[in-house]
Amino acid sequence: MPSPLEINLLIPDLWQQEAVRALRDGKDVVVQAPTGSGKTYIFELLYSSLKGQAIFTVPTRALANDKLAEWRARGWDVGIATGDLALNLGAKVLVATLETQRARLLRRDGPTLLVVDEYQMIADPVRGVHYELALALAPRQTQILLLSGSVQNPQDVVAWFQRIGRDPVLISHNERPVPLEEIDLRALPESHFVQTKVSGRA
Repeated sequence: MPSPLEINLLIPDLWQQEAVRALRDGKDVVVQAPTGSGKTYIFELLYSSLKGQAIFTVPTRALANDKLAEWRARGWDVGIATGDLALNLGAKVLVATLETQRARLLRRDGPTLLVVDEYQMIADPVRGVHYELALALAPRQTQILLLSGSVQNPQDVVAWFQRIGRDPVLISHNERPVPLEEIDLRALPESHFVQTKVSGRA
């Protein structure tokens, strides 16, 4: 029998359950929750009931490789499509950079579910237009799940979705899994404070 320290509780929180319920009801879902709070777990809860293919997009090739390795280790049917790698493209779950799926979406050949992790990339000055086009032109039969922890105005994204004919549900969760540590700036060395201001992080 495992010790209490070896037991992992996998019961989803209420906000995660709400997101899964909306997706199973056929809704598009926009999730705003802090890093490490369990946004990806929403998608993982859907794996066993997926009908058709899900494309899980991430901003970088490194993240795509990480997800491929993680889900492969669980025994998932998973493939990958990035700028330099294409493997098992017909898998139940395809991990990809969004740019690799643009042509497919433009052909209206969308998956059952399109997940955009770190959807704040919509505001990126270079890549944002690709994200916006892909979301705007995704077939209506393709459900969309947007995940982010750093968008301050998710309601504006919901409003934009509504303007292009979709009816998304916004799920917001503000509780951080690890509290932020408060630091007295007066206790920091002056040189650190100056460097921070110059680097644009103040």
